[in-house]
Amino acid sequence: MFINFKCLLSAVLLLGLAIPVFSFQPSGGVLSLDGKDDYAILPLAEHGYLVPKNTDEFTAEVWFYPKAEPKDKEANVILSQQAYIRVTAEGKCPLAENQVCGAGALLFEGHIGQQAAGKQRARGGIGLDAPVEKNQWNYMAVILKNNAFFFVCNNEIRLTPRIDIIDFVAAEVRHKFNSFFVGGYAEDMVIHVHGQFLIRRTPFHGAIDAIRFSNIARYDLPDLPGGNRVTPLPFDPPHRFVNDEHTLALWDFNDKEGTDRFEDTSGNGKTLTGMNGATVISGRSVGNLEIRPDNALTTIWGQIKENLRR
Repeated sequence: MFINFKCLLSAVLLLGLAIPVFSFQPSGGVLSLDGKDDYAILPLAEHGYLVPKNTDEFTAEVWFYPKAEPKDKEANVILSQQAYIRVTAEGKCPLAENQVCGAGALLFEGHIGQQAAGKQRARGGIGLDAPVEKNQWNYMAVILKNNAFFFVCNNEIRLTPRIDIIDFVAAEVRHKFNSFFVGGYAEDMVIHVHGQFLIRRTPFHGAIDAIRFSNIARYDLPDLPGGNRVTPLPFDPPHRFVNDEHTLALWDFNDKEGTDRFEDTSGNGKTLTGMNGATVISGRSVGNLEIRPDNALTTIWGQIKENLRR
């Protein structure tokens, strides 16, 4: 049988190009959320805000697995307080058609003008979007450094230009859901702007493997004057989060299966409480990336050679 090895090698190389730059499997337990009314909470009255006042470098990051997409004008809450990470409906992603969208945002404060430092304070929020995959593990991070906002989604990082009025992470949240929430709120939050319905924040359906908050800007971030919102740059997502002196909180959800109390492994005592059935299950029951490390280019080539011998 004649075989065109040149074409075969080209096909193998094309297969190699299709392999993602990362794969992910949970290390143990995950937080399971049914998307109906369950969530986890760190009450503000007991713990205050996660991020201390005057924090000018910051990272919030999470590995999550969405099992369902939001409906039109809905945003499924993954985490929320001084930073937000959520999933929005297919068709509402500004960067890709027919794609579920992830969004990361940060509430900030700063000053207006050099002469008004400490007198006229600026408060607001800034965010970016990126496509995510349903029924697959995704990584997202929100980062603040040098007055610039960075948003990481899987293997890409997006950034805004430096904005002088962004000095710190906001020291407080001015709405009724000001506790730290994971996976939703005690009730849906409906947001109106100038009397017009904008979006409804609703519970997240899926799994969360780990969440980490840090008081530094982690990772090698691009330093591009006049950076832009649209063009993504490559990023290598971390497979595991570890504790160090910069960790504000770390939930790995490797607690006893079935529990509704999720320990903060940083040692800072930020124990989350699961509500309405939010609990830990085995990560093996959730699913993995369709393309795994054992499908590397060398393995594919080895399998082809073995088939040719038969």
